[in-house]
Amino acid sequence: MTHAEHIAIILHDFSTGGSERIAIRLANRWAERGRRVTIICGTQMGAARALVGPGVAVKTCSPETWRSPWSRVQLGWRMARIVRAEAPDIVFSPGNFHLIILAFLARQRFAKRPIFVSKLSNPIRRGGLRRLMRGLADAAIRLAAAPTDMLVAMSPSLFAEARSVFPGHAVTEIAEPILEDDIAAAHSRAGLEPAPLILCAARLAPQKDLITAIRAFAELPPALKARLLILGEGPLRGRLEREAERLGVAARVEMPGHVPDIAPYLARADLYLMSSHYEGYPAVLVEAIAAGVPIVTTDCSLALPEIFPSPELGAIVRQRQPEAIAAAIVAQLRRSPPSPNAARKVTDRHKLGASAADYLALFDRLVL
Repeated sequence: MTHAEHIAIILHDFSTGGSERIAIRLANRWAERGRRVTIICGTQMGAARALVGPGVAVKTCSPETWRSPWSRVQLGWRMARIVRAEAPDIVFSPGNFHLIILAFLARQRFAKRPIFVSKLSNPIRRGGLRRLMRGLADAAIRLAAAPTDMLVAMSPSLFAEARSVFPGHAVTEIAEPILEDDIAAAHSRAGLEPAPLILCAARLAPQKDLITAIRAFAELPPALKARLLILGEGPLRGRLEREAERLGVAARVEMPGHVPDIAPYLARADLYLMSSHYEGYPAVLVEAIAAGVPIVTTDCSLALPEIFPSPELGAIVRQRQPEAIAAAIVAQLRRSPPSPNAARKVTDRHKLGASAADYLALFDRLVL
């Protein structure tokens, strides 16, 4: 065999998370390049199912499996039946959430064992853990990753972290394919909106800490007449709506739910706000930079200094206080828009074509 002819991607479902969208984007491009690509999933439910191209096969586990506390363990066994039948050369996990599935799947017996590759989509270590708990957490994720043949980090800082947590394990680095190869140039939004529009796009879940985003928005000077648009859906919708009411800003906070494409909203936005507790390599920040939108973000990822090579692209707020975030928002709104040259340094390394080719080159080396 001279190359990986058949690539299988494991997905729990077709939720609209960043890992799932990136995996589907890669699957479509690999299929366009002549590889056989199969997505193996627990269920085909989810809005991202519509993104799968016609050249990609989708196989669903039997019985169909929805998310639950034990569903990833169940899928580790159920997906093995499909892997045996399909006999792919590569089985690819798109991120940390799916690493648990891969941990059980890769320990099964196969007449022809595929190569197991997992992307690391979130920081491995989270801040605030005591030394003992950090050691236990490191041991747990090393155990999960042990049967994988290759781990893929998305940036130099995340690669360095992976090497420290997985000493002796094969780790490589491939940039995240966030942007299409032919992205349009950023355009001015001057005069598009009557008042500053601040955009958030995230699952309405505790990790994203949109409560802090709403509290920071409420701290902005009333004379600014800013508006906050939160795209996404999740279990905390009711709590977020009540907080906006309590702070007296509900009339200027809009929460339309999930949208299939963030680009039209970035075209209207004056600033992108991220308030997460933690992120891996937040793709939406790269999309905002490509659209010429300045950013204010909490210190939620090791990779932020790599996403912000120039301070004109945005601000990282080290304190989680709403007042500090609001001050950074005001300062960014008063600045000139980011220059195209500063943005290009970020966007050029996140094109789909180059990343998809790097993955295929890795897969081909692994199957030799």
